Amino acid sequence: MQRGRLRIGEILAQLGYITQEQLEEALRIQQSTRELLGEVLQRLGYITAEQLAQAQAYQFGVDYERLNLNSISPDVRNIVPAYLARQLRVLPLRKEKHRLVVAMLNPLDLIARDDLQRITSCYIKPVYTEPELLQQAIDLFYAVDSSYQADAEPPEDSLVLLRAEEEISEDVDHVEQLVQQAPVVKLVNDILVQAVRMGASDIHFEPKRRGLRLRYRIDGDLVDIRTIPTSMMPAVIARVKVLADLNLTERRLPQDGRFSFQVQARRIDVRVSTLPNQHGERVVLRLLNNSQVNYRLDALGFSEVNIQRFQSLIHQPYGMILITGPTGSGKTTTLYATLREISRAEINIMTCEDPIEYEIEDISQSNVNEKVGLTFATQLRSILRQDPDVVLIGEIRDRETAEIACRAALTGHLVFSTLHTNDAASAIPRLIDMGVEPFLISSALIGVIGQRLLRRLCASCRKEDTPAAEEQLAIGKDVARLYRARGCSQCLQRGYKGRIAVHEVLVVNHTIQQLILQRAEAQRIADEAIRTGMVTMQQDALAKALAGVTTLQEVIAKVGLPETKDEREAILLAA
Repeated sequence: MQRGRLRIGEILAQLGYITQEQLEEALRIQQSTRELLGEVLQRLGYITAEQLAQAQAYQFGVDYERLNLNSISPDVRNIVPAYLARQLRVLPLRKEKHRLVVAMLNPLDLIARDDLQRITSCYIKPVYTEPELLQQAIDLFYAVDSSYQADAEPPEDSLVLLRAEEEISEDVDHVEQLVQQAPVVKLVNDILVQAVRMGASDIHFEPKRRGLRLRYRIDGDLVDIRTIPTSMMPAVIARVKVLADLNLTERRLPQDGRFSFQVQARRIDVRVSTLPNQHGERVVLRLLNNSQVNYRLDALGFSEVNIQRFQSLIHQPYGMILITGPTGSGKTTTLYATLREISRAEINIMTCEDPIEYEIEDISQSNVNEKVGLTFATQLRSILRQDPDVVLIGEIRDRETAEIACRAALTGHLVFSTLHTNDAASAIPRLIDMGVEPFLISSALIGVIGQRLLRRLCASCRKEDTPAAEEQLAIGKDVARLYRARGCSQCLQRGYKGRIAVHEVLVVNHTIQQLILQRAEAQRIADEAIRTGMVTMQQDALAKALAGVTTLQEVIAKVGLPETKDEREAILLAA
């Protein structure tokens, strides 16, 4: 084929993406609608945006490249300035010796290529990709570069008081005035807004020798955004501390604070934690977006078996129910959804949290404040004198809190709490290790839910694939298909969008009560729970992978596969 002389329809046909009949149909429609031929073919469902871009790349005479922001080194950001990337609509992808590979909206724009070559001192190799993805990728890659020049050195006198620890001004008013400067304020504001737009749950400011590393946690994974110049690092950290009402002059001790802001009529609450580090203060912001929290149990990923078992527990008149899992496994969301499920006018629901993450209507929530001596145990005693029917304890951290919770469950209250253990069965030995008597646990505990969060496959771009031999071996039996991540504009090229919970619901029966009294190890308790119908987290996760909700790789990385062949085959039969 002679590229330049072929039209896009001919190229698509010769590449095998469309038939001659489909091309003729699209051409007939184009004559009446005056649309671009590619748009018509996409609307008819004959080609994808990626196939059209591949054909256009062939027409331009350049390579097609599928964008993946996670594979682009942040170092190339400094080669092409943000203003130039936006102006020319180009995105640097990688440097190969003296050659810079650049995705361009118009690879034939020789003036733009000359400008890039002059500024970067590199030979420019243009490639082509989907225009929509290119624009989105430019916005994300230069996420916190705005109209101000964040990479430029600020005036010397503006940061001199923050350059060294011994030079920090004790005049707090002066320091606050310093960090109110427009470039710093705009930079921090842009970081916050961009994090919300990308669905981040946390923002990490990590001081390094060469600058302040900025990362967002998205769907459980940390994603590199950029490195803020060392010259701006003190002012950025100070600006965050001002927002959180922290002590600017204290850099040797950790501090905690919070603030709120509003984006598109959504209120975002932010918890701030600082920690002295080798090269400065490390700051982590937890973003609490109430509008993104789904408080319905049926939307949290419970399988049919698990939701039935869990529903039977939460509608008991009394007893203790624990939600277990590591930090960030969605325990609080499950608890809030549970309270919403059982809430009604006739019952008094009270919580004891550290801190309150989200406000729930019609429920009395209270904060722990250990600085003034208001611990979980102290507050829990007071709550029990407030005539509650249901009590939520944010976390069981010590024997005193655990014992009060058990006794509350034994005196007619339904008690919910969380515990940090790897699985449901391990919660029982953990309570015993805290010093709680087995007879208290045996009498009070009615159920334990273990859970994890897995990344959910993007429904817009997931693809079916034949399992590889090693995947068949890992699963333990031949399966017809698996689903894999690809990446599109809907999921920011990551292949995943959102997260789904996997669960195991352990119901305490008479046999498990006897095992608790015998101080049995977690495995014996788990074996009995499985014998009486508990679906393990590994089984639940594998079932979701086979259904195309997540990937096998995600299951293996986060929870592992079912240990026995019988457990795996049970899931395969169910699927």
